[in-house]
Amino acid sequence: MELGFRKPVGRASARRPGWTRIVVTLLGLTALGAPGVQAQAACEDVSGAWAVDLAIPGNAPQQVTVTLEQTECEVTGLVKGNNETPIEDGSVEGWTFTFTTTRPDQAGQPLAIVWTGTVDGDAVSGTFEVPGLGSVEFSGKRAG
Repeated sequence: MELGFRKPVGRASARRPGWTRIVVTLLGLTALGAPGVQAQAACEDVSGAWAVDLAIPGNAPQQVTVTLEQTECEVTGLVKGNNETPIEDGSVEGWTFTFTTTRPDQAGQPLAIVWTGTVDGDAVSGTFEVPGLGSVEFSGKRAG
């Protein structure tokens, strides 16, 4: 019974794609699709409400609720304390999120605060950068 495979003969066989070339080509095509697969897996689900404790120097400790709403690797939501502040420019990579909130400074000018945090099960921790004040640590747990 013949399966249609022929034994390579001379130089002519070098011009035909062999199994090695076919496998390498298929692996290359698979690798082209891999970045999309990795990008989807690169952001974990950090969504939910988080009760976060803040210890801002010169102020009494306070607790805020950070509500993260996630669509793929983008984050929106609110930070609720004395006021509600929307989350802007939010993103997730792995279990780490970053977003910005804007509030007025003492002169009424917008002040951009950059939050970076990491979720570990039902715990969250990280820092937020306040211009003129520096980096402030926060920690918390899943609310509810």
